[in-house]
Amino acid sequence: MTFVRRYAAPLLALLIGLAGTISAALLTAQAEAGRRQARFEGLANSAVAAIENRMLGQLALLRGAAGLFLATGEVSRDDFRAYVGRLRLEQNHPGVLAIGYAAHAPDRAMLAALAAQSRTRDVPTLRLWPEGERPELSAILYLEPLNRLNRAALGYDMLSESTRRTAMLAAARAGNTRTTGKVRLVQEIDPVKQPGFLIYTPMFRSGDGTLQGWVYSPLRAYDLFGAIFARRDLTDLVVEVFDGAIGDAHLLYRSRIPQAGAGQVAIRQIDVAGRPWLIRLSSTERFDEGSPLLLGLLVGVAGTLISILFAALMLQQVRARAETEREVRVRTAELREANVRLRDEATARKDAEAQVRQMQKIEAVGQLTGGIAHDFNNMLAVIVGNLDMAERRASEPAGLARAIANARQGADKAAELTRRLLAFGRRQPLSPRVIDANQLVAGMSKLLRRTLGERVKLETVLAGGLWRAHADPAQLDNAIVNLAINGRDAMPDGGALTVETANCRLDESYVRTHEMDLVPGQYVLIAVSDTGCGMPPEIAARALEPFFTTKEVGRGTGLGLSQVYGFVKQSAGHLKIYSEPGQGTTIKIYLPRYQGSEAPVEPTRSVPDPALPRARPGETILLAEDEPRVREMSVETLRELGYRVLAASHGVAALAILDQEPDVRLLFTDVVMPEMDGRRLAEAALARRPDLKILYTTGYTPNAIVHHGRLDDGVALLQKPYSAHQLARKVRDMLDGADHAASTAIRGNS
Repeated sequence: MTFVRRYAAPLLALLIGLAGTISAALLTAQAEAGRRQARFEGLANSAVAAIENRMLGQLALLRGAAGLFLATGEVSRDDFRAYVGRLRLEQNHPGVLAIGYAAHAPDRAMLAALAAQSRTRDVPTLRLWPEGERPELSAILYLEPLNRLNRAALGYDMLSESTRRTAMLAAARAGNTRTTGKVRLVQEIDPVKQPGFLIYTPMFRSGDGTLQGWVYSPLRAYDLFGAIFARRDLTDLVVEVFDGAIGDAHLLYRSRIPQAGAGQVAIRQIDVAGRPWLIRLSSTERFDEGSPLLLGLLVGVAGTLISILFAALMLQQVRARAETEREVRVRTAELREANVRLRDEATARKDAEAQVRQMQKIEAVGQLTGGIAHDFNNMLAVIVGNLDMAERRASEPAGLARAIANARQGADKAAELTRRLLAFGRRQPLSPRVIDANQLVAGMSKLLRRTLGERVKLETVLAGGLWRAHADPAQLDNAIVNLAINGRDAMPDGGALTVETANCRLDESYVRTHEMDLVPGQYVLIAVSDTGCGMPPEIAARALEPFFTTKEVGRGTGLGLSQVYGFVKQSAGHLKIYSEPGQGTTIKIYLPRYQGSEAPVEPTRSVPDPALPRARPGETILLAEDEPRVREMSVETLRELGYRVLAASHGVAALAILDQEPDVRLLFTDVVMPEMDGRRLAEAALARRPDLKILYTTGYTPNAIVHHGRLDDGVALLQKPYSAHQLARKVRDMLDGADHAASTAIRGNS
C-alpha cells in the first residue's frame, strides 16, 4: 500500500501520459491522412478548373467566329483569314488546329455551287469528298490557318462520319454548341497521331431560319491538355480525361501511366458543350511516399519516452496545448472575419466602378445628344423664323428673297452637320482614289494661305519619293483644312503652321501600345503642326470627342477633329495627337500605302457653273421615291428643267412603268424603299433595259451600295439633301455619259 501511495502520482501521470501518447499518435495519423486528402483535392480541383476554363475559352472563340458571320451576312475567305489570323491560334491556343466553316446543303449540286464560290487564288480547286449520296451533305469551305495539315481537310463532308454527324445534328437541333466524342481528325496525316475531338456551333439564315452551316474547331487532345498543364507541376498528380466512359477506347489524354493501388483517386465529371467528360485523377508514388501510420508510430514512441521521463509535466503540456488550440481558433475566426470584410469591400468597389462607368457612358451620350439638339435647334430656328418672315413678306420681293436665302443657309448648315456626324460615325460614303499627297498638299497652298490669313506663316515640307495612298481626295482636302483652321485658332497672335509629308512604318510594338485594331505596315504620313498655345493632357485626351471644344461660344461646333478622325478610321488609317502647353500641337494622319500600279489622280478644284443644265428634247426620267414630299419636289424640279418625268412610289410600280414606257433613259431611285430597295430595282430594270442609266439617292448609305464605308465601283450617288443645281448637274452628267460606268458596274455585279 505504501508503494502504491508513494508511486501513485507518478504511475498515474505515466498512465495518463501513455493514454495521451496513444491518442496523439492516432490523431497525428488522422491529421496527416486528412492533410494529404485536402492537398490532393486541391490539386484535383485546380486541374479540373483549368480544363473547364480552357474549354470555356474555346467555346468563346467559336461564338466570336459565328458572330462574325451574323454581323456581316457574308464573310469572304480573306475576311475569315484575317479574323482567325488575329487570334494567333498557335501561340495563344495550342491544340486548336484551326477554326473553320462547314456549309450545309440538301444536295450535292448546291454544295458544289457553294464550294465554287469559295474558291480563291489560295484554293483554286476544292474537291468534295467522300463520294456517295447521303440525306444531308456538308463541306468544309474555310479552315484557317490554311497550313499543310488543314489543307488536307478542305472539302470533307463531316456528315459522312457517324460521330461527327451526331454532334453536328445535335447542335443544329438545339441551336447551340455541341462537342463530338473521341475521333481521328482528318488532319492527322503524320506518322505520330493523337486522339481528337471537334466542337460545332450552328448558324442559321436570318431570313427563313434554315440551317446555313457550322463554325467549328478541330482539337488535338494531347496538344490541348499538354498546353493546359505545361506550367503546372504534375509530379504529384496523374490526370486522365475520358470521353463519356472510363476505358482506353474513350481515353482522350493521360499525363502519365497511373500507378497500381494509388493512395488517392478521384473521378470528376464535367459537361463540355453537351458532352460528358470523366476526369480521373490519381496520386503518384511521390505523393504517396511515407505512411500516415508511420508518423503516428513515431509520435507514439516519442510520446512514451517523454511520458516516462516527464510524467509530472504531462498535465502542464496538455494545458499548454489546449491554450494554443484556443488561440489558433480565435486567430482563425479573426482571419475569417477579415477575409469576409475584404470580399465585401471588393464587391462594393466593383459596384462603384460599374456605376462610374455607367455614368461616364450616360455623360458621353448626353453630351452627343445635347450637342446635336443644340445645333439643330439653332438651325431650325433660322429655317422656321425665315419661313415665317417669308410668309409675312410675300408682297415684298427683296425681303422674301432675303428670308428664303437665310432659311436655305440654315438648311445647308443642318446638312453639313449631318455629314459631319456621318463622318464621325464612319458612315459617310467615300470615293477613294489613288492620290499623291505631295501634289494634293501643293495644290492646296493658295487655299490654305487665304484660310490662315497674313499673321500665320504657312510652310510645307514634302518628302521625296513619297509613297502613294488610297483615300477620298475631297475628304482628305477637308481634313487638312479642318486641321489648319484649328491650328490658326490656336495662334490668335500669329505664328507658323507646317504641313509635312513622309513615308512611315508602324510596327507591331507601336500598334500594341497605341491602337489594337491598327494593322502594322507601311503608311503615308501627313502631319499638320502649329506653334500655338498647345493642349494639356486632359484636354488632348478628349479632343476627338464629338461636340467637345475649348473655343469661345460661336467659334466652333466641336465636330472638326471628330470628323477628321472618323474619315481617317474609315480609310483604315490612324490619327495621333502630340501637344504640349505653350509649345504647340502636331496632329499626324497615317494613311495606308497603296501597293498597286494605278496612277494617282490629279487634284482638281473647279468653279461650279451657276447656270442650271437643262433637258434636251425627248429626254424621259423615271423617278422612284417612297417619300411623297421628296418625290413631289424632285418631280417639280426636273420638270422645270424640261424633262419628261414619270414618278413611282415603290419599286414594283417603277418596273410596271418601265415596261410601258420605252423612252425612259434614266432611272433616278431612292436606295431605301419598302418591299424592293433601290439596288434590286436597278438590277431588275437593267435586266429589262441593259442601256438604262442608274442614279441613286439616299440620306443614309446602307450596305446595298456601300461596303466598308466605300461606294461600290461605278455606282453614281446623289446624297440627300440636294439642291436644284446639284440635281440638274448630276442628271445632265449621267445622260451625257459622264457616269455611264455606274450601269456597267451594276450589270457586272447582278
